[in-house]
Amino acid sequence: MRKFLLKLTKYGLLVLLLGNLIGWFGDFFLRRSSWFKPSFLVNNFKQEEKLDYFIIGSSRGLTSLNTIQIDNELKTNGVNLSMDDTDLKTHVLMTKHFFEYGYKSDFCVLTLDYSNFINSQQKLGDNDFKFSSFILDKNVRDHFNSYENHILRPNFNSLYFPIIKYSYYNLQLVPSAMISLIFPKKRYRFDEKGNYSYPTTGISNSTYKVLEIKSVQISNPLVDVIKNICHKNGTKLIIYIAPYKNEKLNILEPQNIINHSGLIQNTSLFFDDMHVNSLGRKAATEYFIDEMKEQLVTTKPKKH
Repeated sequence: MRKFLLKLTKYGLLVLLLGNLIGWFGDFFLRRSSWFKPSFLVNNFKQEEKLDYFIIGSSRGLTSLNTIQIDNELKTNGVNLSMDDTDLKTHVLMTKHFFEYGYKSDFCVLTLDYSNFINSQQKLGDNDFKFSSFILDKNVRDHFNSYENHILRPNFNSLYFPIIKYSYYNLQLVPSAMISLIFPKKRYRFDEKGNYSYPTTGISNSTYKVLEIKSVQISNPLVDVIKNICHKNGTKLIIYIAPYKNEKLNILEPQNIINHSGLIQNTSLFFDDMHVNSLGRKAATEYFIDEMKEQLVTTKPKKH
């Protein structure tokens, strides 16, 4: 029995060691790839080339604004760092990640969702694991330590035991690491400037509904956290409210807000109630360009 236990322990330790080695190599390849947004930023943009703006947000930020269209018209240089299935907590982390890696920008455009106006859920976002290959970074560790409530804490514990993370997120991380090894420049559902759009064939319909108007206030303390981070880095924060289908939000005490919540009422431009489709993105971006022209071109802060 003792012999059996010794062998079992030996093989168990061997499996643990090999699993962790595979996990560490997986993180190494992911960090040096363009597959997820955090590594896409650090591997495709030079710190010495200051950006005019960067966009952060959820899927609404990802699919409402097209940085290529903006840059072509305004002769600017920007990037869309929004990620689907994330909320304001992850946007804070992305902002920290941006500045931690030495990037500079005149403007930060925060695409703020109505669900985050007052508060945010105190749990990890569904796609926050995309930061996990940067677990050596204090900002990333602190984020997982604060919000990861799973008993295994696979992201936070991946600092020492990446096998837990690759086992828990096996369908997401294992193929991603393999793709990053073979095709390091390949991206996951976004273009060379970080944009993505939904097709015109979706679940939207042309049924007319009365536009619902709500008066709301933005009081989520995480907005101030992002604002303070931007201020310390000489960046101006602009809050952008992307279009909603059949809903308009009147913002009380608006400051540096571009509110396009009820601007698009043609339902054929929506993929669903919260997201525009590719045609809607083009229209939303044009409206955004009109609002940002003065700030991005005329009153843009002087280069350092």
